[in-house]
Amino acid sequence: MIEIVRKYPVQTVAVIAFYYTVGIVGLSIPKTQSLFQALVPFTLLCSLYFLWLFQENLSMKVYLTGLAIFILGFLVEVAGVNTGVIFGEYEYGRTLGIKLWNTPLMIGVNWLLLIFSCRALTELFIRNRWLRIVAASLLMVIYDIVLEPVAIRLDMWNWFGERVPLQNYLAWFIVSVILFLILELFVKQVRNKIAPALFIIQIAFFLVLNIVFNLT
Repeated sequence: MIEIVRKYPVQTVAVIAFYYTVGIVGLSIPKTQSLFQALVPFTLLCSLYFLWLFQENLSMKVYLTGLAIFILGFLVEVAGVNTGVIFGEYEYGRTLGIKLWNTPLMIGVNWLLLIFSCRALTELFIRNRWLRIVAASLLMVIYDIVLEPVAIRLDMWNWFGERVPLQNYLAWFIVSVILFLILELFVKQVRNKIAPALFIIQIAFFLVLNIVFNLT
């Protein structure tokens, strides 16, 4: 079954896009919003599953690199939410699911998903590794700018202030640089047929929700 799915990356992307589109509709309707919020952890895990399913150069080194990115991403968020020093003063809500040390485990999944998919996207256009790291990190910051209003609205996390601090975006850039550097050092090519599309789908998902929430 897995091998059959791997033969149809375009169709898989179409299914993922449809799923995220349904999510936009469900999250936009007040009566169904809580149900679709509960599905957010499931969505992240499914997205990561399909990302990993289409990863072409899987090896122990790739698995360990992915695990390192998951752990480091999670631990940075643990330090961030418990000290307020890294990203600013904030707390996590219920939407991202089970927490450890006041931090949802899904946040590590999210870092892993984003780092691999964003790297795959920038890899298509930029060959120089240092330029690629900077470009991918800037793209991550743009992603976060689009994400923040929706995340707050859906109770993923909340800030202890009227606005998202500039410190948050600077920290996102620095953390992204570190994680992309780790990926560059241990994985020469991501080589994933759906990863670039997955990143674009996710950022489009939050962009559309921003528009919907602003209109309503």
